Amino acid sequence: MIKISAFLTRRADLTHEQFVDYWTQKHTPLVLSLPGGEVPVRRHVQLLPTEDGIPGISTAAYDGVAEVWVDDIADAARWFTSDTYTTTVAEDEEKFLDRSQTRFLYTTETPIFG
Repeated sequence: MIKISAFLTRRADLTHEQFVDYWTQKHTPLVLSLPGGEVPVRRHVQLLPTEDGIPGISTAAYDGVAEVWVDDIADAARWFTSDTYTTTVAEDEEKFLDRSQTRFLYTTETPIFG
């Protein structure tokens, strides 16, 4: 299983609140409405930053993180090059993301506890 973490930055003309509203209220329903089966996505979660902080420890300056689990990197590649992603999802991302600032991390998990 591969977990993809996409670190997201909003468009410069949007506030963080406008970014969150669009991502959660418009983009998410769009993604959920797409026909499944093109690529088996095992899990998809959105992570939104809190206002919390710890003195002396810097925090990342991202507006959110999308995590997507797929069986392998080939499935990830199929998803990001699919017609559905390139014509529908990516087009909608332009409405709230600065896609040039999006960073991806491809990982496997090694549980330590819990």
